Amino acid sequence: MQKRESSREATITKEPVAEKKTVEVPVTHEEVTIERRPAGETSSTAAEGPVQSREEVKVPLKKEEVDVTKQPYVKEEVLVKKKPVTETRQVNEEVRSERVNISGSTTAED
Repeated sequence: MQKRESSREATITKEPVAEKKTVEVPVTHEEVTIERRPAGETSSTAAEGPVQSREEVKVPLKKEEVDVTKQPYVKEEVLVKKKPVTETRQVNEEVRSERVNISGSTTAED
């Protein structure tokens, strides 16, 4: 007689782990430097002549910003397998059963 019991079980848990990290990220920005030179040096506006009206020059400046986003991804997989293991043990127990004795003639009825 074989008796199957579940006396042990395996519990697998997963839990989130949060850790703060400090990462150095290089960012770049542009700065404007304006130089004044003596009139004797060559200039691109010298050939155009004197300025007749107020003139405005716009120089776009660029800078980088850090954009931090989180994206979940599969880092690793955990494979869990169960396999039945059969072992033979000697057990000394009292086994009970029933025996049916039939005497005389019998007929099967539904």
